[in-house]
This record gives sequence, structure tokens and C-alpha cells, in this order.
Amino acid sequence: MHQLYVLFESACGYGLFRTTEFEEVAIFMPEVQESILDISKFRSIVFLHAFHPFQSVSEAYDNMQCIMKGKLHMDLHIFLENNVPKAKKGKQAVVLGVSDTALGTTITDNLGIACDTSGVVMEVIRGIRFHFPKLIKGYKDQATIDRSQFGLSHHYARIKLKVKFDRLVPQTVDMSDQLDKDINTLGSRVRRWYSLHFPELSTLVPDVQTYVRCVKEIKNRKCMPENITDALLDIVNDPEKVQKIVEAARTSMGMDISEEDIENIENCAEQVFSLMKRRDETNDYLNSKMRQIAPNLSALIGEKVGAQLISQAGSLTSLAKFPSSTVQILGAQKSLFRTLKTKGTQSTFTSLKKKSLIGKFLKGRSARYLSNKCSLAARIDCFRGVS
Repeated sequence: MHQLYVLFESACGYGLFRTTEFEEVAIFMPEVQESILDISKFRSIVFLHAFHPFQSVSEAYDNMQCIMKGKLHMDLHIFLENNVPKAKKGKQAVVLGVSDTALGTTITDNLGIACDTSGVVMEVIRGIRFHFPKLIKGYKDQATIDRSQFGLSHHYARIKLKVKFDRLVPQTVDMSDQLDKDINTLGSRVRRWYSLHFPELSTLVPDVQTYVRCVKEIKNRKCMPENITDALLDIVNDPEKVQKIVEAARTSMGMDISEEDIENIENCAEQVFSLMKRRDETNDYLNSKMRQIAPNLSALIGEKVGAQLISQAGSLTSLAKFPSSTVQILGAQKSLFRTLKTKGTQSTFTSLKKKSLIGKFLKGRSARYLSNKCSLAARIDCFRGVS
């Protein structure tokens, strides 16, 4: 005859249940299956012996991770050692029913407790899971159990997602590039629109963003504000160019324009300003995120270029796995393969050369040296073991 104890693991804690004699349960297997749906019958077969609740979600996560790997957590070790009766000579042998064979082997090796994973044990565990809220004091309904399970699953998901924060960088880089394209598109529209009224301004102010700011200040060139010189000086930072803009506005050959037209041009310019503000916020977010994810790479070549390298590679992990020769050509792969196919001139406009201070001197040996250091910095950031 054997005395069977059953270990039940849940998101709430560990439960140890005592059953009727092992042979009796095995003999009355159909009765065990029928009693699963009837709590009164099931309580005549299974009795709660001890229960260890988890105090926090992190504690439940650590214990469940060990259960999944077939390892014996210290909490479970202490729980079983204190609550499973020791087998004595002349008395019934104690058998512990568990759901996982690997866990049963670990328990037997560490505590010397005989474990069983037969079909009878599985049926008893199924009944415990079905009637768990009624067998444990303090758990009135299934909703309490569900909240514990949801909390554990969400914690597990958060732990898994921590290693993928670098996936946010490519999306942010694409967002910043898209905003730049939208700013240039709307800015060009403002330029073509306002050039009908003041065509000379396009030649004097070639930069799109500066041009839109000048349009915002000048408005109708025939009735410019009195402080237009100071306003343009804050934008252009060149007194001679400001003087040329003011003189050209007074002698321009552009067509006359109504207040309604000016209002519509201003509305389009406001759209450009809104996009510029959003782009600056996105760049600030990208810089702060890069300092967290890849501080060494950011310190070496800057947040923007480092983010572009991660975006080109797909993730920080992929960038860390690339050899330095691949890092050197990131951003110009199509040009490289086209050159190898047609034997033409290769484009040198790679991601590393987009930074003006680097691109002027990045040639030959210096380019290989910098790509090698970028590869080392990416590996340090990726495998440093800090979440």
C-alpha cells in the first residue's frame, strides 16, 4: 500500500493534496473520472494537505520558469521538504504525484521522494484544477485564479519583450525620414505657390525650411511689417542677404496676391511648421532611446548615424553579428551589387558617410577602421547583459 500525495502548480502557488490509498484510487479509476465533475465526491478522494501562495508576480515567474525547465526551485524544495511525510519502516510508502516527468526525476534526485506521473495522477490533477477555487480557502471564484494567471502571463510577455527594445529604433528612423520627406514636399509646394507672388525669394533662399520661415514673416511683399529686417535677420543670420531680400521684395515683378491667397499659403506653412516640430520631437526621442540601447555606438558615431546603422541591419543583434566589412557598406548595398554586376563606379554614400564630419575624411583605411570600431561597439551594447 502507498500513500499518494499530489503536487499542483498554479499561478497562485504550490498546493500539496493527499489522496486515498494509491491502490484504491487505481482500482476505482472510473469513479475518479466521474467524481471530477462532482465536488462532494472529489473531496472524499482528495484532501488539501498544504498550500504555499506566491507573494509577488516575479516570485511566481521564477518558480514557473524552473517548473518549465524541470528544475527544483528553492521555494518548492523547502515546501516539499517540510510538508511531504518521510517514509518510515513498517509504514506506508509515500509517493508524490507530479505532472512533469523531468520535474519528478529532479525531486527524486534531490529529496529522495518517489514520484509518479501515471494516468491516475493526471486525472487527480485535472480534478484539482477544475475544483481549485473550492479546495483552497481564500479563493472564492475562478475570477481570482484568472487574475493571477493573467498577471503572470503579462509579466512573462514583458520579460520577453525587454530584449526587443532595439526594434523600436528602425521604426523611429523611418518615421523621421518620412517626416523629412513630407516637410520637403510641402515646403516645395509653398515655394511654387509663393513664387507667383515673390519669385526672387527662391533664388535668395534655396533652403526649403528657411524659405517657409521667410514666407511666414514677409506675407504680402507690398505691405511688409516694419520690423521685417530684424525678423529676417533672426532666420537667415546674414545682414547682406536680408538687405537683398528686402530690396527684391520692393522691386519684384511677381503678380499681386489677395489676403485670401496669403491666408491659404500661411495655412500650408503652418503645416510645415507642425511637421518640423514633430520631427524634432521624434529626433529627441530617438537620441534618448539610442543612449539607452546603444550608448557605446552613439558615443562613437552619434545617435542619428548609429540609429541608421541599426535600421539598415534590422536590429542591434543583427548589427552585432555583422562583420565590419558589412557594416562599412550598410546603406549602399544596391550600389555595391550593381557595381559588381556592371563593373562600374561604386557609390560611396553609405550610412557612415552621411554624417558630415565623418564623411569628409572617411576613405580607404579610415573607413575600414571606423566600421571595425562600430562593429565592436555594437557587440558590446548588444551582449553587455544589461536590459
